[in-house]
Amino acid sequence: MPILLTDYIKNGLQPIEIVTEEVEEQAKMIDSPIVADIFKVPAKLDDKMILFDPTEIDYIESQDGKSMIVIEKESFIMDATLTEVEKKLEMYGFYRCHRSYIVNLQKVREIITWSKNTYSLRLNNKSKSTIPLSRTKVQKIQSIFNVK
Repeated sequence: MPILLTDYIKNGLQPIEIVTEEVEEQAKMIDSPIVADIFKVPAKLDDKMILFDPTEIDYIESQDGKSMIVIEKESFIMDATLTEVEKKLEMYGFYRCHRSYIVNLQKVREIITWSKNTYSLRLNNKSKSTIPLSRTKVQKIQSIFNVK
């Protein structure tokens, strides 16, 4: 039942208590710490698991059926296929530029044309890594970077 202004005038202002599920949930949230979504990419090194931030990774390469995270010149073995990794990292700016490579697009410095059918991506890292670019992916890369 709605409260009318005339009721306030007749009876004076009186405090009312409103408790709803939404208010109770907000009160619980105030007491609880806020946790952001955290995403790390796991890799193995000897007997330990290393967790990498996606921004650290230069590229991911498939070697002998195993996925390898590459950071500068160091490689770390993953327990996932390139297809699985591709789906997880796409939203972090990674792109499958070749059947054996997923590259961090934020690290791409140059698109190199070697011949009519041979292309590479040069990364902006200390070792200036060069990653093969499939000719079927050239137009998509040009579109991503808005170049022709």
